[in-house]
Order: sequence, then C-alpha cells, then structure tokens
Amino acid sequence: MLIFLRIALVTYVIAINVYSYMLVLTQKKQMEEHLKSSVRDSKLFISGLLGGALGVYVAMFALSFRLQNLPLMVLMPILIVLNIYLIILAFINNFGFVVSAFI
Repeated sequence: MLIFLRIALVTYVIAINVYSYMLVLTQKKQMEEHLKSSVRDSKLFISGLLGGALGVYVAMFALSFRLQNLPLMVLMPILIVLNIYLIILAFINNFGFVVSAFI
C-alpha cells in the first residue's frame, strides 16, 4: 500500500509541475496575441500551492515571462520550499499510516 502512495505522490508532483509549466507557456502566448489584455496571477499561485511552484518558477526564467512581477518572484521560492518540506514530511511519516513492527 505504501509503495502505491509513493508512486502516486511522485506522479502527482511531476504532473502538477508539467501543468504549471504549460500554464505559464499558455499565459505567455495569450499575452503576446492580445497585447492589451492582462493575465491574472491567481492561477499561477493556485498551481504553486498545489505543488507546482517549481514548474512555475522554472518556466518564468526559461520563457523570460513575468520576471518583473515581485509577488511571483518572492512567493514562488517560498512555495517551493514549502512543497519540498511537505513531500519529505509525507515520506518520513509514511503518509500518516502506522506500520506495525510485527508485520
């Protein structure tokens, strides 16, 4: 059971980071096509909170997009550290399951 949860967590983290990268790419394309419309940052913050902060931060530098946005530049590294901490905590505590030593 624990191996399934570990595989599921790793798959989720990879998927949410790929989604976050693609979200930044999509927002950049929308911004280039519609020069006057602004793109909201709330989707980027939500995907960062859900575990995709690394994907957002890497995409920002790889695509040179939103680098002057101070809240994103400050909050994403904080969310990266928080995401890594929660993942490590989940692995150390066996996802909250108590595993008996007699099994």
